[in-house]
Amino acid sequence: MITDRRGGAGSRRASGRTIVAVAAAIAVVASCAFLVVRGREPITLTFAVYSGNNWGVPAGDAYAIYDKAKALFESLPENRGIRIKLITGTLYRDYSEWFAQRALTGREPDLFMVKDEDFNVLASVGIMEKLGPYIARDRSFNAEAFYPKALEAGSNSGAQYSLPVSVVPSFLIVNKTLLKREGIVIDRDRWDWDQFYDICRTLTKDTDGDGRVDQFGACGYTWQDAFYTNGQTLFSSDGARVAFDDGTMAETLANLKRIYRLNRGVVLSESDFDRGRAGFKEFNLAEYRTYGSYPYRILKYSDFEWEILPFPSGPRGHSISKLYTVQVGMSSRSRHKAEAYKFLRFISSDERYQRQVWISTNVLPANRAIIADLRKSSAGNENDARLLDFLENNRIMENLYVDPAFKWYADMNARINDRVFQIVAGEQDIDKSVPLLRKEVSSQLASQK
Repeated sequence: MITDRRGGAGSRRASGRTIVAVAAAIAVVASCAFLVVRGREPITLTFAVYSGNNWGVPAGDAYAIYDKAKALFESLPENRGIRIKLITGTLYRDYSEWFAQRALTGREPDLFMVKDEDFNVLASVGIMEKLGPYIARDRSFNAEAFYPKALEAGSNSGAQYSLPVSVVPSFLIVNKTLLKREGIVIDRDRWDWDQFYDICRTLTKDTDGDGRVDQFGACGYTWQDAFYTNGQTLFSSDGARVAFDDGTMAETLANLKRIYRLNRGVVLSESDFDRGRAGFKEFNLAEYRTYGSYPYRILKYSDFEWEILPFPSGPRGHSISKLYTVQVGMSSRSRHKAEAYKFLRFISSDERYQRQVWISTNVLPANRAIIADLRKSSAGNENDARLLDFLENNRIMENLYVDPAFKWYADMNARINDRVFQIVAGEQDIDKSVPLLRKEVSSQLASQK
């Protein structure tokens, strides 16, 4: 802060009678000049970014898009005096440990990317600044400019801790060549679990007569993909209790079990779809944009044609997709919080920068207001145009879920994954297993409090 000492200097203004008085005046003026010059020094905000992502897709130069954010932000007249220093060089897989070490010694950056599995803990222990007061004072903030679930991914216990920079929805892709060869036509007006199962059953077979199944229905179709499309949620919003219905969960697991049994014990891998041996695969937007274009298209899927599909609906729900987000938060110990919030708002909302997110990366901008313009500008890129039309026509961005936001969710989810696999892949009775699953999860929730 610059201290105004002009009044003090005036009270001791030299009268010209003594050298001492003149010297004192000069000293005060020099002190004021030093403070003014120092006050003009730019504020430097540190911003930590990782290399890589949570969806396993090659990203090229991971830092280039943030170099563009820095350049655009600093070029604006209203941001004169603010400098952004990127902290780079940490891989996605190492980022959690790197950040924890910095935070433990009070050296976390002003701004930082937040991994999904770290968000709940960082919010709970007070490392991240609550953004509510800043948003309340920000007259230009428009919550409707964001996809609701993208904002939700940055909230915890009703408080907003981070803002999304980009989003990645998920969906299915289908091997059109394989379905055509088998004479299968998808009835999109009746795209539900039963039709999905019937197609998988038709596709699954031994094609070379050696007695082993070598063509399959679906790979990468998870229990969450089925669970959420059947109108369910795992936990209450605060993580205090189990929220799923036993009957509906049993129905979900029964559907998964019949699909699993088609494969006769074979556990599929991603390579089975890559080689054209499976009809369906879970995909996300980043994969689609990457592998739908040269040269990755040639490397992975050159032998068949494929297209996007929403997830099939369960009997008690509708098609819904998991949303990945790239979130950025602010340190609660930053010495420049107002300036940090200003940059945070810029990278999450500024239309020029958000367009660069679409142009320079394989993800979708968080600012939904520019999507209509992107559809027009992507007309020359058949792959991107088809993707944006699919998102719009199937209302994908309106039907999303994000992982629950409480600090022990990651551990809980891993435990549920193990139990669900045991139920689906084993001979356990589903109607008896689901109440036991509920009891185990409830007990684990209680032990975390």
